[in-house]
Amino acid sequence: MFRGITHLNIDTKGRLAMPSRYRDAITSESAGQMVVTVDHTDKCLLIYPMKDWVKVEEQLMRLNNMNRRARNVQRLILGHASECELDSQGRILVPAPLRSYAGLQKKTTLVGQLNKFELWDSENYVAQRDIWIAEAQEDDFEADEALSQVSI
Repeated sequence: MFRGITHLNIDTKGRLAMPSRYRDAITSESAGQMVVTVDHTDKCLLIYPMKDWVKVEEQLMRLNNMNRRARNVQRLILGHASECELDSQGRILVPAPLRSYAGLQKKTTLVGQLNKFELWDSENYVAQRDIWIAEAQEDDFEADEALSQVSI
């Protein structure tokens, strides 16, 4: 289970050191194998341990690719998916096209989302977080049945 926010740097070769607190789980559950792909709604990347990626991939492949929207999601998420492996120092190589998509420079923010991570350019993350906060203050959570069930 991946939780929390971690500020990390990408080195000049495009490598990102996964936080040590996650490495054992990634190694034991997925033999260090991961998949990095684009988020189809935000300018960030999604990083899945292989065991969780396989489930996502199966769900996406079940979509009716005669449906234009489903096909576009498949193109984006599956088409940009790149396998990577934790190296001996716990790093993964984030491919250049994916770094470009998410606007990743040196400073990044890794956000745990239980079964996956989001990887953001740190400045973009802060800007987007501020938008989410403003939206949350305007939202009527009682009107959304699923959200009204959550007690925080």
